[in-house]
Amino acid sequence: MVFPFLPKKEITIKPLTYAIANCGLFGISEDFTEKYQSLDARFIKNKTSTFFFKAAGPSMEPTIIPGDILIVDRSIENFHQRVCIVAFEGELLCKRVIKIKNGIILFSDNPQFKPIRVTEAESSLIWGVVIAKASEVK
Repeated sequence: MVFPFLPKKEITIKPLTYAIANCGLFGISEDFTEKYQSLDARFIKNKTSTFFFKAAGPSMEPTIIPGDILIVDRSIENFHQRVCIVAFEGELLCKRVIKIKNGIILFSDNPQFKPIRVTEAESSLIWGVVIAKASEVK
């Protein structure tokens, strides 16, 4: 096919060596694919303290949606402003945790849910920090 608006000389294009935003897979060759990545190596730093949960309920939408698999690391001590699994009133909740002077506040990312103020904040209350999530593409 001839395009009259292109010059008649040869055009050279440098190969792409960076990530692309639109995830197109047409015409991809082995030269442009990344080597095998281990999800264990990327997300599991301590096997004995890493657990998986399945998310339920809409309180953390849009960050976490029901059905997402949450990767939770219990060895992480810095939980301020992070999404955590929290033991609260006999059940495990997934909430964003904010430290305050006299306790913590549990926030939902979904604005339809009110924050929960916990005045007796002990380290045992924070079950673990959510470090990643996995979900199916539908």
